[in-house]
Amino acid sequence: MSFEMYVPTRIIFGPGQLNNLGKQKMPGRKALIVISGGKSARSGGFLTQTMEQLHSCGIEAAVFDKVRANPLRSTVMDGSAFARRENCDFIVALGGGSVMDASKAIAAMATNEGDIWDYIGGGTGEEKN
Repeated sequence: MSFEMYVPTRIIFGPGQLNNLGKQKMPGRKALIVISGGKSARSGGFLTQTMEQLHSCGIEAAVFDKVRANPLRSTVMDGSAFARRENCDFIVALGGGSVMDASKAIAAMATNEGDIWDYIGGGTGEEKN
């Protein structure tokens, strides 16, 4: 197998930094916002604030809220299919480690054929069907 992968990442972290999202150079026209299945992004107002920041610079958004701790293959594959259906061309990971990990894998699979396990040499979680 051979492939080329380019996954640029910008991390904006810290108190008040979400207010700077709309000032960033956006890599596309529609974002997939990835959050956990918990309540904190919504109840804390962070999801609304993220959408407002994106809309302020003309970016549309769709929300994928199925990430759990230690994301599974099925979550990655569902997220990548959702990103394709919604015509998202970049991802905003709004959350911690599991959301960021899932977002990277979703980004890879949203633009590539096959299964996530085709690109990873080993791992845990769900096995390929």
